[in-house]
Amino acid sequence: MAIRIGCMFTLQEIGGKPSSFFLDRGSDVQYFLSGRCALYACLLDCPTTMERKLAYVPAYTCETVLASYVKAGYALRFYDVDTEELKPCFKAEDLQDVSVLNLCGYYGFSRYDKAFLNECKRRNITILQDTTHSMFSSDGHYEGADYYAGSVRKWFGIASGGVAIKKQGSFSIQPLRADEEHLKGRYKAMEYRKLAIKTGKDSYNELASSVFWETEMRLRRMFDAFESDEKSITILNNLDPTQMIEKRRANYQTVLDSLHPSSQCQPIFQSLDENTCPSHFSFYSENRAKARQQLEQKGITSTVYWPLPPMLTNKEQYPHASYIYDHVVSVQIDQRYSREDMEYLGTILTGL
Repeated sequence: MAIRIGCMFTLQEIGGKPSSFFLDRGSDVQYFLSGRCALYACLLDCPTTMERKLAYVPAYTCETVLASYVKAGYALRFYDVDTEELKPCFKAEDLQDVSVLNLCGYYGFSRYDKAFLNECKRRNITILQDTTHSMFSSDGHYEGADYYAGSVRKWFGIASGGVAIKKQGSFSIQPLRADEEHLKGRYKAMEYRKLAIKTGKDSYNELASSVFWETEMRLRRMFDAFESDEKSITILNNLDPTQMIEKRRANYQTVLDSLHPSSQCQPIFQSLDENTCPSHFSFYSENRAKARQQLEQKGITSTVYWPLPPMLTNKEQYPHASYIYDHVVSVQIDQRYSREDMEYLGTILTGL
């Protein structure tokens, strides 16, 4: 079976020697069932000296990120995100009564205003960085953050992908035991994907997708500070991401070099700086539905990060984020794909 661009990972093999890639990021590192579980755990650990728990969060984000704040008892105040390089549009006047700032480097690219973050520190606002997209970029962990929380599930195959890091001190919370039903579904989905590769039968891909989404939607209903399973912890504690980072960077550059931008494919990040390890190749498309259909016909599965979260009830107040939600498309460019695959992707994107 030919490799499709855009598909589920199989289970990551355990590396040959111990790694401190995550352990060196802070004074306490804990692994959780998923990124939202890790984020929720950090929020439970955050100091609550203010009478009102108010979080300053991006208008362009994932529903599961916002759900963690809501579950932890936070009210939400949004900031816009510009369309050019997904840079946060912070406003100093919005910081009144804020207790936690959520920071994100989208698709691996860190474009936030450090002067503003210094002002947050001056006001004793906790900075919690969502590192799901940026954890393998050399500048993907803002040095002034108090917590890092993210997931490695978009990077390689793993059952439990949540990583929570406290920069100073130790976590005060005790993680809950991992949910066995969720783990069973995650491992089963990756096994089906492995069978699809081995047999060439697309029916196994359909089973993998079905089990994955059933498992995912269940987690969205019942997530909590669930800890990771031992096998996933072993994978993370023996992970050397060097080759993965190099391959993703090379693949992103190959797509850029092979692409002639148009209104149907306008890359968000049009150059690759030395610090970034991209999570995806993301672009804007004027007619997104048509572009995604054309990609699918050519064997390329695309994803929209993210659907509009229900918590953002007034998206018209955030015109940049609103545009992003309506036009963004992402395609995988990860370590499974060859230079030829990426040249093919660039050619197809040019023809949209």
